[in-house]
Amino acid sequence: MFLNIFKTRYIVYILLISITGWFLFTFLQTKQNAIMYQYFIEKPTSYNLERAERLATSIYKSFKKEVPAPSSSAIKSFITKYNDIPFLSVNFIYEDKSGTMKSVVENINETDILNAEYVYPVRYGNREIGTLLVYDINKEYKKGLEEYKNMLYITRIFFALFLLFLIYILIYREYSTSIEGKKRIAEYQATHDGLTGLHTHKYFKEHLEEELKRTQRYHRPISLIMCDVDFFKKFNDTYGHLAGDEILRKVGQIIQSNVRSTDVVARYGGEEFAILLIEANIKNAENVAKRLKILTEKTIEVADRIKESVEHTNIEVNHTKVHVTLSMGICAYSGEEEQNIEGVINEADGALYKSKEHGRNRITIFDPDAKEFKELSSG
Repeated sequence: MFLNIFKTRYIVYILLISITGWFLFTFLQTKQNAIMYQYFIEKPTSYNLERAERLATSIYKSFKKEVPAPSSSAIKSFITKYNDIPFLSVNFIYEDKSGTMKSVVENINETDILNAEYVYPVRYGNREIGTLLVYDINKEYKKGLEEYKNMLYITRIFFALFLLFLIYILIYREYSTSIEGKKRIAEYQATHDGLTGLHTHKYFKEHLEEELKRTQRYHRPISLIMCDVDFFKKFNDTYGHLAGDEILRKVGQIIQSNVRSTDVVARYGGEEFAILLIEANIKNAENVAKRLKILTEKTIEVADRIKESVEHTNIEVNHTKVHVTLSMGICAYSGEEEQNIEGVINEADGALYKSKEHGRNRITIFDPDAKEFKELSSG
């Protein structure tokens, strides 16, 4: 069930990253291992302990020939020269005047000194000046190979953990995206009508209440249009509810296409729609009364355009072209007088009722000054 959250492309993407990354890593490790083994670890077939011992003895015999006088520079030169011999390395330790053991080779510790396979005391006359140490490098190579294999093992584990972490990040990202998407869908469904895609009755009333508060605070006029599909019940009875749903969807689209993005359109209930128009930046309007007048005129234009568009739109239902009409009611509010959400809705509803009462397919506006309803247009 958990995997159902993810889209196929993300699963494929994760698999491709994992497989490609693993093959690339294995290839690089194999090449590195081959180079390391060939040049640093692999023991030639000609190598054996007997040969190593002969080489060590030969180095010891060469010491006195090549270092006739036991000077520090001569010993260092000898050690440097013979450290280039494959499979063997050389060191020389001596006791300084303070009695401390010193090494000609720098950066060497006591453990390394004690691990020498061949130890030759060096005397000049009756005086022992130090000790020549010869190491069998093959043993060090074996130790290095073991350490290298351990490091490869650790690296593989680290790389596997890295891949798992990468996969986790991708899965978490997709999961978060899925949750966020579901959240947005849930929020949309909570505020939008499933049939028409318009806002819900609840959202519209909450938004209207907020706009009323702003209107009262800043005297920014708003207007409200309530519209109702005429004879909708009769239409449903004649053509069926599916045809009725198509009518509601089409009317909703027409309304939405005739208002601004800042305006709010809702399916208010059944076959009734509500439109809230908010004052935009109206130029040359010095006072609230003039701004209200301009907004009211624009609202009437919008209502008339919607009404005409709905009336002249043919909708195909059961292979028959039909059309419907709208009854509409308008009210406007400047914020200068005390008013609540119920009062504004009642004014627009009252105007809508008058349109229906006087024959439908018409627009009626509530005049706040005269406190009366005025019919603006009829079908």
